[in-house]
Amino acid sequence: MISACQSGTRPGGAQAVESPEVCQANQTRLIQLLEALPDKGLAVHGRAELPVASLGGVIGSGRVVDISDQAVLLDGAPLDGADAAARISELERRLRESAGLEVGHTLLYLAVSADTDVRTLRMYLRAVPRAFDLHLVFQSPPPQGATPAPSGSVAERLRSEGDPAKRQELARQAYAELARCPKLLSAVDSVAAGDPSQRWPALRAALLQALPSCQCSQLDAGGLRDLLLAEQRAGAAAVGSVPFEFMRDERCGASFGLSPVQKVLQDIEAFDEKFAGAYASEALSFDQVVTNERLLNYLCQALPGETLASLQRERRTFYWKVPGSARCQAWQFEPAAPGSPMGTWRRRGEHGLLPLAVHYWQGAEEIRVYGPLPNDNSKPTDERTWSCDQEFRMRGVDAQSIQLETGRWYFEPEACEKASNDQATFPGCVMALAGGPGDPNHPSPPTFPQESTGHEMAPRATPPPPAPKPRPGTSAAPRAQNNGERAEPSPAQ
Repeated sequence: MISACQSGTRPGGAQAVESPEVCQANQTRLIQLLEALPDKGLAVHGRAELPVASLGGVIGSGRVVDISDQAVLLDGAPLDGADAAARISELERRLRESAGLEVGHTLLYLAVSADTDVRTLRMYLRAVPRAFDLHLVFQSPPPQGATPAPSGSVAERLRSEGDPAKRQELARQAYAELARCPKLLSAVDSVAAGDPSQRWPALRAALLQALPSCQCSQLDAGGLRDLLLAEQRAGAAAVGSVPFEFMRDERCGASFGLSPVQKVLQDIEAFDEKFAGAYASEALSFDQVVTNERLLNYLCQALPGETLASLQRERRTFYWKVPGSARCQAWQFEPAAPGSPMGTWRRRGEHGLLPLAVHYWQGAEEIRVYGPLPNDNSKPTDERTWSCDQEFRMRGVDAQSIQLETGRWYFEPEACEKASNDQATFPGCVMALAGGPGDPNHPSPPTFPQESTGHEMAPRATPPPPAPKPRPGTSAAPRAQNNGERAEPSPAQ
């Protein structure tokens, strides 16, 4: 008679009798599972300073960018760079190289401290290619009151436990119950607790070497299978993620300004609490309710003037077309002082263009542009007669541009290059100054009402007065917080 094998100890002391063939097959499948599991551990892990949110949204597979004041980690590996600017440059280079190897869009998880301000975070966002879909990582809130008694399976507790040392202790006890193989237990003991991105690869390699040496009768293959799957995802339930692609939009940068990331998460929580019930009848999951489009419409309602003022403070570049030119011109803002509504708008010397600069003075939803500068010492408050003095009123803002009464100023060169001449150009002396045709039949558009409104700009030959007072409901500077009423998206939105 062929003797039967007994599997390793199961919960409750029950033992399953297996034939030698089944016993060996189970061990083989366990080794195959371990070989098939990714050799990278979960690079997203709980950090005490992560923003906290009571939201759904689990961590899946994807790239991970972990940002702190001292370092930037890409998938757990530190990036070279002596300062933030150098690390951002290296991050962009590495991601652009990998983006060309990916098929379709890849998830990218951002892990930052709760007090990181949005303006700083957006510097990193601009380094992430559009081929990546952004998600923000948050920490689940700690349990209220006393620590509850352990419940659930070991696998569930491994995925929800945020402390690496406690996870290692839980796992070691489980291996001792599920295996009576000394080599396997020695392999487990040889791997220290720590970051899952480092622990899992070492544990996987040690177990792959030890498992073939074990007798199949020493292993509870079914229990070990669940344990290994949990080890690869250890700590995943202690953190979550929320769609964050919407934060690339310039209107969001203007709406939040220097607000901390924790404030953004609180606003997303408010959205979820307010509108989740409206979608309940559609049986939508969390990530279908909290979408980038809905968050953009709800959280980021900066007006055109607020968006433009935000870009000026960041010394950003705008792009617009000049008729007859093959490429869009790039113009960079240089504020006279941090937060000032006036300064210089300087053409970047790209594609053989000569240096050129004009001054600007912004009101609430209007801006005056005048120049050219006679010399590098020229200031926007200089009293002189300017050969070109043009006023624009901003009529709208979208994800790609500031819309004027005629023409647009674009945030990115790609959007400008794709636009038609009618969309991307505007008439008047500023266009002629930049190399476009001076067409007397198309003077600059009448951007201000003829009657007195209290919002007129300065006379041409006198220094500008203080910036115009904002019209009711507008502001010459971006809002730091989103405390006003927001447009409520409909379920069909």
